[in-house]
Amino acid sequence: MADRFNGEMLTLARQLRKVSQAELVAVLKDRITQGQLSKIERGRIQPDADLAAAIAGALGVRPSFFGDGSYVRMPPVSFHRKRQKLGARDLDAIHAQAEVYRLTLKRLLEGVELEPTLAAVPAMDPDAFDGRVSEIAAAIRQHWMVPRGPIKSVSKLIEDSGVIIVPFDFGTPLIDGFGQHASDGLPPIIFINATQPVDRLRFSLAHELGHLVMHQTPNPDQEVQANRFASEFLMPTREIKPQLYGLGIQRLMDLKLYWGVSMQSLIYKAWEAGSISDRSKKYHFVQMSKRGFREREPVQVTAPESPSTLRDVISAHLNELGYTPADLGEMFGLSEEDTQRLYPVPRQKPQLRIIV
Repeated sequence: MADRFNGEMLTLARQLRKVSQAELVAVLKDRITQGQLSKIERGRIQPDADLAAAIAGALGVRPSFFGDGSYVRMPPVSFHRKRQKLGARDLDAIHAQAEVYRLTLKRLLEGVELEPTLAAVPAMDPDAFDGRVSEIAAAIRQHWMVPRGPIKSVSKLIEDSGVIIVPFDFGTPLIDGFGQHASDGLPPIIFINATQPVDRLRFSLAHELGHLVMHQTPNPDQEVQANRFASEFLMPTREIKPQLYGLGIQRLMDLKLYWGVSMQSLIYKAWEAGSISDRSKKYHFVQMSKRGFREREPVQVTAPESPSTLRDVISAHLNELGYTPADLGEMFGLSEEDTQRLYPVPRQKPQLRIIV
């Protein structure tokens, strides 16, 4: 290999494939010991070209994948209980795929220029507002001049501010999304579980936006704060409270279709706004459970949530810059099959400025 072998990228490739050190050693048979593999991943020793090629073949990447000198980010700090139920290998695989997206995006953005049409996401510390998260959500709506009423497309609003949304299948419903603040020459990124129903996806995007706005430094209350932000951002209390009456199933369905949020979110909102009591909230959730609506609600939101920035970046390379999927695979150090799996983008005219 011409470039120095980056052991962090080997760890990343293993996590992406859900392969342990011992399993990789077994595949490579007598080529390497686990002690040697551990030292390679820690940068203590460098493999020769033949061994690097064997490792790449075992993990389904190109040898050049390991020559990427970029640092690999640590997984985001989380206090979400659901994530603690997920196996370490599955969680590592999700974060590894997110890192592959981040590292490939860094290369892709060298050839195109993003042109946000809204002001950037500001940093607003909840402590500076004495914990009044609803005021922060209202300030962001005002910051972006969001009209009264429901937000037509949460993803478009967020991407118009320069944030890149990366949707992919997490392989589990236990994680809805996570974000990364701007750094290393990249804009903020939100990774979102693409398998969610639209109403939940909209809430998840607003939740992650709340993290970007409020949590430069993680804190134990951040998940509750991000939920409150999302609720107020999507359903401003002043606007929705007069509508929170007669909350039977039909009324909840009507409000869901209007505001683009789940019926469960509406019940919580009514409780937070003081429109229903603790007892009434419990009653509504019991009724939802009896009907099986906690798992699948009876009506589905059809709001236009289709993040486009990532798609446009790939389209720009395919259509304007003359790249083929094979060329992109070589750039990323991935197989053409993996490249097309990560970026299943139809050829279309991108809405980006090309850098020559």
